[in-house]
Amino acid sequence: MKQTITLENTRFSLDTVFETLEQHFSQIDTTNQEHIKLANEYYKWTALKTNLIMNEKQFQIPASALPNTIKPASFNWLRAEKQKLILKYYQFNKETGQYVISVKKNSIPNADIEIIMRSLVLIRKTVLWVDFGYNIGSEFGGRHPAIILKNLKDSLIVIPLSSQEPKDMNYNVKVEKVYGFPLMPRWANITRITQVSLSRCHFEKFGDVKPVVLDEVGKKLSTLGII
Repeated sequence: MKQTITLENTRFSLDTVFETLEQHFSQIDTTNQEHIKLANEYYKWTALKTNLIMNEKQFQIPASALPNTIKPASFNWLRAEKQKLILKYYQFNKETGQYVISVKKNSIPNADIEIIMRSLVLIRKTVLWVDFGYNIGSEFGGRHPAIILKNLKDSLIVIPLSSQEPKDMNYNVKVEKVYGFPLMPRWANITRITQVSLSRCHFEKFGDVKPVVLDEVGKKLSTLGII
């Protein structure tokens, strides 16, 4: 028989969380700066994740994330119904040779914002910042740029990028340049490919990588028998 969870059960679980966090705080080695730093990051991530959960259903891609300009090549790649939608808010500028936004971004309905973003920005090979959370042991965590591999309904499949050169390249692909980001080499570890909610993503900055980077990721996955 399926157990019914009551509000009392939930309150007990909440109290247990408080007690566990207090116990964790009491065990911090106050003479060890690294321990203090890790505890601080853990508490910040716990608060952030709770806020993500509370706001997940109300989450909307911000209008500010919409591109100011659209290249003709990107526009021509779209289906006719999406081109029609774009032309409601963008006008072609003969001087620049691009489609330029012609209305205030915050006047565009959320549904149209999502269609435009998913069609032109949140696409394969785009790079954006993602909160991967608090890491335990050798797990990958923190805020890092990540390459979008696939756009799903309410989430993205991404591969995070690290600026720290790995000792072992067997599972890593070197990314010489992320266009739109500071010039520096980065590395993509294929074992860290993961699915993330859009609410974990930051929409203030976007970049992209050359298609050859995704080809290399695919080759690594195939060579190592992961796919």
